[in-house]
Amino acid sequence: MNKINIQHERQIVELGPGATWINVYAALEPYHISTAGGRISGVGVGGFLLGGGIAFASAEKGLGANNVINYEVVLSNGTIVNANEAENEDLFWAMKLPSTNYGIVTRFDMRTYPSSAIWGAVNVYPFTPTLASELYAQSEKWGHDDTNRDNMVSIAMMRNKSMSLALAVQVNEAGIAHDPLTSDTPIMHLETTGSTYKVVREVVDSALAATTRTRWHTITTKIDTEYFMDIFEKSESIMKPHDDRENILWSIAVQHFQKSCINAAKDSPIFNALGQGRDDLVNIHILMEWANPDDDTALEEAAYELGTLAETEARKRGILNDFIYLNYADGSQPVYERSVTRGDMEKMREIKKAYDSAGIFDRLWRGGYKLPVERGNMSQTDADNKHDEL
Repeated sequence: MNKINIQHERQIVELGPGATWINVYAALEPYHISTAGGRISGVGVGGFLLGGGIAFASAEKGLGANNVINYEVVLSNGTIVNANEAENEDLFWAMKLPSTNYGIVTRFDMRTYPSSAIWGAVNVYPFTPTLASELYAQSEKWGHDDTNRDNMVSIAMMRNKSMSLALAVQVNEAGIAHDPLTSDTPIMHLETTGSTYKVVREVVDSALAATTRTRWHTITTKIDTEYFMDIFEKSESIMKPHDDRENILWSIAVQHFQKSCINAAKDSPIFNALGQGRDDLVNIHILMEWANPDDDTALEEAAYELGTLAETEARKRGILNDFIYLNYADGSQPVYERSVTRGDMEKMREIKKAYDSAGIFDRLWRGGYKLPVERGNMSQTDADNKHDEL
Protein backbone atom coordinates (compact mmCIF):
# COMPACT_ATOMS: atom_id res chain seq x y z
CA MET A 1 0.00 0.00 0.00
CA ASN A 2 3.01 2.32 0.15
CA LYS A 3 4.43 1.50 -3.28
CA ILE A 4 5.88 4.14 -5.58
CA ASN A 5 6.17 3.09 -9.22
CA ILE A 6 7.55 5.62 -11.70
CA GLN A 7 6.54 5.27 -15.35
CA HIS A 8 8.94 7.86 -16.66
CA GLU A 9 8.10 7.54 -20.36
CA ARG A 10 4.38 8.03 -19.62
CA GLN A 11 5.11 10.91 -17.20
CA ILE A 12 3.12 9.11 -14.52
CA VAL A 13 3.85 7.95 -10.99
CA GLU A 14 1.72 5.20 -9.41
CA LEU A 15 1.29 5.72 -5.68
CA GLY A 16 -0.02 3.53 -2.91
CA PRO A 17 -2.23 5.40 -0.42
CA GLY A 18 0.07 4.53 2.48
CA ALA A 19 3.12 6.28 1.04
CA THR A 20 4.25 9.61 2.48
CA TRP A 21 5.13 12.53 0.27
CA ILE A 22 8.73 12.75 1.39
CA ASN A 23 9.26 9.20 0.13
CA VAL A 24 7.50 10.09 -3.12
CA TYR A 25 9.78 13.09 -3.66
CA ALA A 26 12.85 11.03 -2.80
CA ALA A 27 11.87 8.50 -5.48
CA LEU A 28 11.21 11.21 -8.08
CA GLU A 29 14.37 13.21 -7.37
CA PRO A 30 16.82 11.12 -9.49
CA TYR A 31 14.55 11.58 -12.52
CA HIS A 32 14.39 15.39 -12.05
CA ILE A 33 10.60 15.30 -11.90
CA SER A 34 7.96 16.11 -9.30
CA THR A 35 4.19 15.99 -8.80
CA ALA A 36 1.53 18.08 -7.07
CA GLY A 37 1.81 16.55 -3.62
CA GLY A 38 2.02 17.50 0.04
CA ARG A 39 4.35 20.10 1.47
CA ILE A 40 5.61 18.47 4.66
CA SER A 41 7.29 15.10 5.06
CA GLY A 42 4.80 13.12 7.09
CA VAL A 43 1.66 13.85 5.08
CA GLY A 44 0.20 10.67 3.60
CA VAL A 45 -0.66 10.29 -0.06
CA GLY A 46 -4.17 8.94 0.52
CA GLY A 47 -5.58 11.52 2.90
CA PHE A 48 -4.01 14.42 1.01
CA LEU A 49 -5.47 13.44 -2.36
CA LEU A 50 -8.90 12.40 -1.09
CA GLY A 51 -9.39 15.86 0.42
CA GLY A 52 -8.06 17.96 -2.47
CA GLY A 53 -4.47 18.77 -1.57
CA ILE A 54 -2.74 22.18 -1.72
CA ALA A 55 0.68 21.77 -3.37
CA PHE A 56 3.66 24.00 -4.08
CA ALA A 57 2.57 24.02 -7.73
CA SER A 58 -1.15 24.61 -7.15
CA ALA A 59 -1.21 28.02 -8.85
CA GLU A 60 -0.24 26.30 -12.09
CA LYS A 61 -1.38 22.70 -11.63
CA GLY A 62 -4.38 23.05 -9.32
CA LEU A 63 -4.94 20.89 -6.28
CA GLY A 64 -3.28 17.51 -5.95
CA ALA A 65 -6.55 15.75 -6.79
CA ASN A 66 -6.68 17.57 -10.12
CA ASN A 67 -3.44 15.83 -11.08
CA VAL A 68 -4.71 12.30 -10.47
CA ILE A 69 -5.48 10.70 -13.84
CA ASN A 70 -6.61 7.31 -12.54
CA TYR A 71 -7.88 5.81 -9.30
CA GLU A 72 -7.78 2.08 -8.61
CA VAL A 73 -10.77 1.61 -6.30
CA VAL A 74 -12.18 -1.30 -4.31
CA LEU A 75 -15.98 -0.94 -4.30
CA SER A 76 -18.26 -2.05 -1.47
CA ASN A 77 -19.06 -5.32 -3.28
CA GLY A 78 -15.37 -6.21 -3.48
CA THR A 79 -14.99 -5.35 -7.16
CA ILE A 80 -11.76 -3.58 -8.17
CA VAL A 81 -12.28 -0.91 -10.83
CA ASN A 82 -10.32 1.89 -12.46
CA ALA A 83 -11.82 5.37 -12.53
CA ASN A 84 -10.48 7.74 -15.16
CA GLU A 85 -11.62 9.80 -18.14
CA ALA A 86 -12.34 6.64 -20.17
CA GLU A 87 -13.56 4.17 -17.52
CA ASN A 88 -16.18 4.88 -14.87
CA GLU A 89 -15.86 8.57 -15.63
CA ASP A 90 -18.70 9.49 -13.27
CA LEU A 91 -16.82 7.91 -10.37
CA PHE A 92 -13.63 9.63 -11.56
CA TRP A 93 -15.36 13.01 -11.19
CA ALA A 94 -16.66 12.19 -7.70
CA MET A 95 -13.26 10.91 -6.57
CA LYS A 96 -11.93 14.46 -6.74
CA LEU A 97 -13.64 14.98 -3.35
CA PRO A 98 -14.64 11.51 -2.13
CA SER A 99 -13.55 11.34 1.51
CA THR A 100 -14.89 7.95 2.72
CA ASN A 101 -17.98 7.65 0.53
CA TYR A 102 -17.29 5.74 -2.67
CA GLY A 103 -14.58 3.16 -2.24
CA ILE A 104 -11.14 2.29 -0.95
CA VAL A 105 -8.40 3.62 -3.21
CA THR A 106 -5.52 1.19 -3.57
CA ARG A 107 -3.58 3.19 -6.18
CA PHE A 108 -3.38 6.77 -7.41
CA ASP A 109 -1.86 7.44 -10.85
CA MET A 110 -0.58 11.02 -10.96
CA ARG A 111 0.89 13.24 -13.63
CA THR A 112 4.51 14.22 -13.15
CA TYR A 113 6.31 17.25 -14.55
CA PRO A 114 9.97 18.25 -15.05
CA SER A 115 11.43 19.77 -11.90
CA SER A 116 15.18 19.84 -11.49
CA ALA A 117 15.31 22.69 -8.98
CA ILE A 118 12.79 24.78 -7.07
CA TRP A 119 13.50 27.62 -4.65
CA GLY A 120 12.07 27.81 -1.15
CA ALA A 121 12.47 30.12 1.84
CA VAL A 122 10.98 30.53 5.30
CA ASN A 123 11.33 33.72 7.33
CA VAL A 124 10.16 34.15 10.93
CA TYR A 125 9.77 37.60 12.50
CA PRO A 126 8.77 39.09 15.85
CA PHE A 127 5.11 40.00 15.42
CA THR A 128 4.00 43.60 15.13
CA PRO A 129 0.70 44.75 13.60
CA THR A 130 2.57 46.80 11.01
CA LEU A 131 4.75 43.87 9.96
CA ALA A 132 1.80 41.48 9.80
CA SER A 133 -0.20 43.88 7.66
CA GLU A 134 2.75 44.28 5.29
CA LEU A 135 3.23 40.51 5.01
CA TYR A 136 -0.42 40.00 4.17
CA ALA A 137 -0.47 42.76 1.58
CA GLN A 138 2.76 41.57 -0.04
CA SER A 139 1.60 37.95 -0.05
CA GLU A 140 -1.45 39.07 -1.99
CA LYS A 141 0.73 40.65 -4.67
CA TRP A 142 3.27 37.81 -4.69
CA GLY A 143 0.75 35.00 -4.61
CA HIS A 144 -1.66 36.41 -7.17
CA ASP A 145 0.74 37.51 -9.88
CA ASP A 146 -0.93 35.95 -12.93
CA THR A 147 2.25 36.47 -14.94
CA ASN A 148 4.11 34.05 -12.67
CA ARG A 149 2.17 30.99 -11.60
CA ASP A 150 5.34 29.39 -10.26
CA ASN A 151 4.87 31.20 -6.94
CA MET A 152 3.44 29.73 -3.74
CA VAL A 153 3.15 31.79 -0.58
CA SER A 154 1.72 31.19 2.86
CA ILE A 155 1.84 33.45 5.91
CA ALA A 156 0.88 32.79 9.52
CA MET A 157 0.58 34.77 12.73
CA MET A 158 1.19 32.70 15.86
CA ARG A 159 1.14 33.41 19.57
CA ASN A 160 1.41 32.09 23.08
CA LYS A 161 2.14 33.76 26.42
CA SER A 162 5.86 34.08 25.79
CA MET A 163 6.00 35.03 22.12
CA SER A 164 4.17 36.47 19.15
CA LEU A 165 5.58 35.59 15.73
CA ALA A 166 4.90 36.08 12.04
CA LEU A 167 5.97 33.45 9.52
CA ALA A 168 6.21 33.61 5.73
CA VAL A 169 6.81 30.66 3.39
CA GLN A 170 7.73 31.39 -0.23
CA VAL A 171 8.34 28.84 -2.98
CA ASN A 172 9.09 29.33 -6.66
CA GLU A 173 8.70 26.23 -8.82
CA ALA A 174 11.02 27.64 -11.51
CA GLY A 175 13.89 27.87 -9.05
CA ILE A 176 14.04 31.68 -9.10
CA ALA A 177 15.12 33.18 -5.78
CA HIS A 178 13.08 36.13 -4.53
CA ASP A 179 13.44 38.82 -1.91
CA PRO A 180 11.54 38.34 1.36
CA LEU A 181 8.07 39.86 1.61
CA THR A 182 9.38 42.51 4.01
CA SER A 183 12.69 44.28 4.63
CA ASP A 184 12.46 43.61 8.38
CA THR A 185 15.21 41.41 9.80
CA PRO A 186 13.99 37.87 10.53
CA ILE A 187 14.90 35.98 13.69
CA MET A 188 15.04 32.80 11.61
CA HIS A 189 15.81 32.43 7.92
CA LEU A 190 15.94 29.19 5.94
CA GLU A 191 16.50 29.09 2.19
CA THR A 192 17.58 26.57 -0.43
CA THR A 193 17.34 25.73 -4.12
CA GLY A 194 17.05 22.13 -5.23
CA SER A 195 14.60 19.30 -5.67
CA THR A 196 11.18 19.24 -4.04
CA TYR A 197 12.63 16.69 -1.62
CA LYS A 198 15.41 19.10 -0.65
CA VAL A 199 13.08 22.07 -0.12
CA VAL A 200 10.67 20.05 2.02
CA ARG A 201 13.45 18.56 4.14
CA GLU A 202 15.70 21.58 4.58
CA VAL A 203 13.23 24.45 4.65
CA VAL A 204 9.62 23.55 5.41
CA ASP A 205 10.18 20.68 7.86
CA SER A 206 12.93 22.56 9.67
CA ALA A 207 10.61 25.49 10.36
CA LEU A 208 7.78 23.41 11.83
CA ALA A 209 7.82 21.92 15.31
CA ALA A 210 6.23 18.54 15.96
CA THR A 211 3.03 18.70 18.01
CA THR A 212 1.06 16.10 19.92
CA ARG A 213 -2.44 17.58 20.16
CA THR A 214 -4.12 19.84 17.61
CA ARG A 215 -7.46 21.26 16.56
CA TRP A 216 -8.09 22.82 13.16
CA HIS A 217 -10.77 25.05 11.64
CA THR A 218 -10.96 26.60 8.20
CA ILE A 219 -12.94 29.04 6.07
CA THR A 220 -12.51 30.61 2.63
CA THR A 221 -12.77 34.35 1.96
CA LYS A 222 -12.05 37.02 -0.56
CA ILE A 223 -8.81 38.92 -0.02
CA ASP A 224 -9.07 41.53 2.75
CA THR A 225 -6.02 42.67 4.73
CA GLU A 226 -8.05 44.60 7.31
CA TYR A 227 -10.21 41.55 8.02
CA PHE A 228 -7.21 39.31 8.62
CA MET A 229 -5.64 41.76 11.04
CA ASP A 230 -8.91 42.33 12.90
CA ILE A 231 -9.44 38.60 13.34
CA PHE A 232 -5.98 38.11 14.80
CA GLU A 233 -6.50 41.00 17.20
CA LYS A 234 -9.94 39.81 18.33
CA SER A 235 -8.65 36.26 18.73
CA GLU A 236 -6.34 37.38 21.51
CA SER A 237 -9.28 38.00 23.85
CA ILE A 238 -10.48 34.42 23.28
CA MET A 239 -7.05 32.94 23.94
CA LYS A 240 -5.92 35.13 26.84
CA PRO A 241 -7.59 32.92 29.51
CA HIS A 242 -5.57 29.95 28.22
CA ASP A 243 -2.14 31.57 28.34
CA ASP A 244 -0.85 29.43 31.20
CA ARG A 245 -1.73 26.07 29.68
CA GLU A 246 1.19 23.78 28.88
CA ASN A 247 2.95 24.25 25.52
CA ILE A 248 0.03 26.00 23.89
CA LEU A 249 0.46 27.74 20.54
CA TRP A 250 -2.30 29.10 18.34
CA SER A 251 -2.02 30.49 14.86
CA ILE A 252 -4.01 31.92 11.99
CA ALA A 253 -2.58 31.20 8.55
CA VAL A 254 -3.45 32.36 5.05
CA GLN A 255 -2.95 30.42 1.82
CA HIS A 256 -4.08 31.56 -1.58
CA PHE A 257 -6.59 29.99 -3.97
CA GLN A 258 -5.64 31.83 -7.15
CA LYS A 259 -8.07 31.97 -10.06
CA SER A 260 -5.68 29.72 -11.96
CA CYS A 261 -5.79 27.13 -9.18
CA ILE A 262 -9.60 27.20 -9.10
CA ASN A 263 -9.85 26.96 -12.89
CA ALA A 264 -7.64 23.87 -12.82
CA ALA A 265 -10.42 22.25 -10.75
CA LYS A 266 -13.12 22.83 -13.36
CA ASP A 267 -13.70 19.08 -13.78
CA SER A 268 -14.31 18.44 -10.09
CA PRO A 269 -17.19 18.83 -7.60
CA ILE A 270 -15.70 21.93 -5.94
CA PHE A 271 -15.41 24.18 -9.01
CA ASN A 272 -18.89 25.71 -8.86
CA ALA A 273 -18.75 26.23 -5.09
CA LEU A 274 -15.49 28.15 -5.52
CA GLY A 275 -17.24 30.60 -7.84
CA GLN A 276 -15.88 29.12 -11.08
CA GLY A 277 -12.66 31.08 -10.76
CA ARG A 278 -14.23 34.54 -10.87
CA ASP A 279 -12.32 35.76 -7.81
CA ASP A 280 -8.97 35.15 -6.18
CA LEU A 281 -9.69 33.63 -2.77
CA VAL A 282 -7.76 32.83 0.39
CA ASN A 283 -7.95 29.93 2.78
CA ILE A 284 -7.99 30.96 6.44
CA HIS A 285 -6.56 28.17 8.58
CA ILE A 286 -6.92 28.32 12.36
CA LEU A 287 -4.66 25.92 14.25
CA MET A 288 -4.53 25.20 17.97
CA GLU A 289 -1.63 23.16 19.40
CA TRP A 290 -1.04 21.96 22.96
CA ALA A 291 0.53 19.13 24.97
CA ASN A 292 -1.62 18.25 28.00
CA PRO A 293 -4.62 15.91 27.47
CA ASP A 294 -6.34 17.60 30.41
CA ASP A 295 -6.62 20.74 28.26
CA ASP A 296 -8.43 18.99 25.40
CA THR A 297 -11.96 20.14 26.13
CA ALA A 298 -11.10 23.76 26.90
CA LEU A 299 -8.85 24.23 23.88
CA GLU A 300 -11.13 22.40 21.47
CA GLU A 301 -13.87 24.79 22.54
CA ALA A 302 -11.53 27.76 22.12
CA ALA A 303 -10.59 26.63 18.60
CA TYR A 304 -14.27 26.33 17.73
CA GLU A 305 -14.89 29.81 19.13
CA LEU A 306 -12.04 31.20 17.01
CA GLY A 307 -13.46 29.55 13.91
CA THR A 308 -16.93 30.89 14.62
CA LEU A 309 -15.53 34.38 15.13
CA ALA A 310 -13.63 34.27 11.83
CA GLU A 311 -16.66 33.05 9.89
CA THR A 312 -19.11 35.47 11.49
CA GLU A 313 -16.86 38.44 10.76
CA ALA A 314 -16.26 37.35 7.16
CA ARG A 315 -19.98 36.91 6.55
CA LYS A 316 -20.70 40.30 8.12
CA ARG A 317 -18.20 41.96 5.75
CA GLY A 318 -19.55 40.17 2.69
CA ILE A 319 -16.26 38.41 1.91
CA LEU A 320 -17.13 34.82 2.92
CA ASN A 321 -17.07 32.07 0.31
CA ASP A 322 -18.95 28.98 1.49
CA PHE A 323 -16.19 26.55 0.47
CA ILE A 324 -14.63 24.56 3.33
CA TYR A 325 -11.30 22.96 2.43
CA LEU A 326 -11.71 19.37 3.61
CA ASN A 327 -8.11 18.74 4.60
CA TYR A 328 -8.12 21.63 7.09
CA ALA A 329 -11.68 21.24 8.35
CA ASP A 330 -12.78 20.54 11.90
CA GLY A 331 -14.93 17.45 12.35
CA SER A 332 -17.96 19.60 13.13
CA GLN A 333 -17.82 21.61 9.90
CA PRO A 334 -20.36 20.76 7.14
CA VAL A 335 -17.81 20.18 4.40
CA TYR A 336 -20.06 18.76 1.69
CA GLU A 337 -23.00 21.06 2.38
CA ARG A 338 -20.71 24.05 1.91
CA SER A 339 -18.12 22.85 -0.62
CA VAL A 340 -20.45 21.42 -3.26
CA THR A 341 -23.39 23.22 -4.88
CA ARG A 342 -26.88 21.72 -4.70
CA GLY A 343 -26.78 20.54 -8.29
CA ASP A 344 -23.37 18.93 -7.91
CA MET A 345 -24.49 17.33 -4.63
CA GLU A 346 -27.38 15.62 -6.41
CA LYS A 347 -24.88 14.30 -8.94
CA MET A 348 -22.62 13.00 -6.16
CA ARG A 349 -25.58 11.25 -4.51
CA GLU A 350 -26.55 9.55 -7.77
CA ILE A 351 -22.98 8.33 -8.24
CA LYS A 352 -23.01 7.08 -4.66
CA LYS A 353 -26.16 5.05 -5.38
CA ALA A 354 -24.54 3.57 -8.47
CA TYR A 355 -21.36 2.39 -6.73
CA ASP A 356 -22.48 1.81 -3.11
CA SER A 357 -26.25 1.36 -3.34
CA ALA A 358 -26.46 -0.45 0.01
CA GLY A 359 -24.55 2.30 1.82
CA ILE A 360 -21.91 -0.13 3.05
CA PHE A 361 -19.27 2.56 3.44
CA ASP A 362 -21.71 4.76 5.38
CA ARG A 363 -22.30 2.03 7.97
CA LEU A 364 -18.96 0.27 8.17
CA TRP A 365 -16.34 2.90 7.33
CA ARG A 366 -16.22 5.26 10.26
CA GLY A 367 -14.47 8.59 10.03
CA GLY A 368 -14.07 11.09 7.25
CA TYR A 369 -16.91 13.23 5.93
CA LYS A 370 -20.10 11.60 4.67
CA LEU A 371 -22.41 12.95 1.99
CA PRO A 372 -25.46 14.68 3.49
CA VAL A 373 -28.56 12.48 3.63
CA GLU A 374 -31.52 13.48 1.49
CA ARG A 375 -33.06 15.71 4.15
CA GLY A 376 -29.88 17.80 4.09
CA ASN A 377 -28.35 16.85 7.43
CA MET A 378 -24.72 15.89 7.70
CA SER A 379 -24.28 12.15 8.07
CA GLN A 380 -20.83 12.32 9.57
CA THR A 381 -19.23 9.86 11.95
CA ASP A 382 -16.18 10.40 14.09
CA ALA A 383 -14.38 12.71 11.65
CA ASP A 384 -10.70 12.53 12.49
CA ASN A 385 -9.43 15.86 13.78
CA LYS A 386 -5.77 14.86 13.76
CA HIS A 387 -4.25 16.77 10.88
CA ASP A 388 -0.69 17.12 9.69
CA GLU A 389 -1.01 18.72 6.27
CA LEU A 390 0.59 22.11 5.70
